[in-house]
Amino acid sequence: MLKKATTSRLQAQRRGREAVAPSVVLAAALAAVARGWSVIPVRARDKRPLIAWQERQHKRAGARQVRAWYAKWPRANLGIVTGVVSGLVVVDVDPKHGGAESLEELERRHGPLPMTVEAVTGGGGRHLYWAHPGGVVPNRAGLAPGIDVRGDGGMVVAPPSVHPSGAAYAWKAGHAPDALALAPLPGWLLTAMAAGLHSGHPLSYWRRLVAEGVPEGERNTTIASFAGHLLWRGVDPDVAAELLLCWNRVRCRPPLPDDEVARTVESIARMHQRETEPGGEG
Repeated sequence: MLKKATTSRLQAQRRGREAVAPSVVLAAALAAVARGWSVIPVRARDKRPLIAWQERQHKRAGARQVRAWYAKWPRANLGIVTGVVSGLVVVDVDPKHGGAESLEELERRHGPLPMTVEAVTGGGGRHLYWAHPGGVVPNRAGLAPGIDVRGDGGMVVAPPSVHPSGAAYAWKAGHAPDALALAPLPGWLLTAMAAGLHSGHPLSYWRRLVAEGVPEGERNTTIASFAGHLLWRGVDPDVAAELLLCWNRVRCRPPLPDDEVARTVESIARMHQRETEPGGEG
């Protein structure tokens, strides 16, 4: 019985791989480029990028570069860089970790989410695509059990990629980007993310962060979190910005440009103000 089940699973995985031809993934990648999204190649049946993709968080690849990547790696999956570079924020709902129940509870509390572009992941989850609101929207792991947010500095695997299980990612019927416009990111989601930036870390975490800094790939999210931590403890936004500019120059490896740090702190300060002003959300 075990041998039969294993054989069936392998056959299903083989069908998933064969169902997605390299030309189909390339066509999807080129369509994403035409849509203004930042595209990167991802390892076949995996979620890890094939390139050092930090540059693509700020500069989109053109069609020629994308064709070259998929000529080199014809079986590569398709990755979309989230954040302002693509005008995207993606909410990742993982039902295996309670994401469906968490989303149901959030909708009971805040009202139903508007229709937007949505993908069904190869692992059985959901990716909800939203229009980026501007400023900096940091990644947020664990917004609620089973719910993560991919914003600036993040990426997602997109249809028609193949999941490690062998199942293909697919756009939900009627919710593909060619069929439906991106809805604005709900305001309460922004507020929930801002609230999460200043909670959950012990004092030892912040002391270690100040002393050690962070490497490339963690800078934007950490500066956003650090800004939220300072603002919620009454530090003036201008003072917080100066402190983080100095910390970034000395501790980050390598430092972010000053203007990027300033934009991140300004964005978090705006969310903080909305959350704390009379009549605001929070």
